[in-house]
Amino acid sequence: MKDYQNKSLEKALSILECFSRENRELSATEIAKMLGLNLSSIYPLLATLSRFEYITRKENGKYSLGISLVVKGNLVISSLNLIEVARGPLQDLAHEYQGNTHLAILNNYKALIVDRALASDKVFINSIIGYEIPLYCTSLGRALLSQMRDEEIMNYLSNEELRKFTPSTLTDPEKLLQEAKNARLRGYVVLDEEFTPGEVCFAAPVFDSQGKAIASVNLALSKLRKLQEYERYGLRIRQTAMQISSYLGYTGPVTG
Repeated sequence: MKDYQNKSLEKALSILECFSRENRELSATEIAKMLGLNLSSIYPLLATLSRFEYITRKENGKYSLGISLVVKGNLVISSLNLIEVARGPLQDLAHEYQGNTHLAILNNYKALIVDRALASDKVFINSIIGYEIPLYCTSLGRALLSQMRDEEIMNYLSNEELRKFTPSTLTDPEKLLQEAKNARLRGYVVLDEEFTPGEVCFAAPVFDSQGKAIASVNLALSKLRKLQEYERYGLRIRQTAMQISSYLGYTGPVTG
């Protein structure tokens, strides 16, 4: 069996583990002593951790935990709260339509699936929790994309490889921008086999108490069901998104 452990990464993570309530600030010498490592091997790791702001070097020459850990920690906390309040509505929707529902957050211009409720026997890879999917060609992603400024959308599209996952995948930047604008006005998106063959998806953004789009939810249904009245499903997913948003303290108008 292959050993996939990365010794340098282990050492870097061990450095972070040295900090605690009792050890809020540590010198390089203290860290090296705690880990039983040579001081010369510690400096490159400290430099890398500092560059990514996982630690900060103080004026006294000592190190403390950095802002990146605060940001990542807050993301985890907010995601857990989001998952908790969204789970019930997602399960209700999945049961109502016998389809799969998902919750995603924006992560480095990808939609990261953080929860799901499955009612269908057919589960696609993009239903896996922890899976990252593109913004431009998925319902969860496009719902998030619709809440960005037009300039940000075009900047994203100009830097993203717009590949076709199916014959129906939309890859024209101008058309994608227009789709985002339409979704913004409508309050939901509809994607018909653009990412997964045989699947039509409806999605809508979720807002926090400040009115910021922090997530998206979707309903994925099989086209074998010969779906009609797409608007009905779109309005229903929008209703679910607004329900979750209200649980998070959103008091703004219903989008669309």
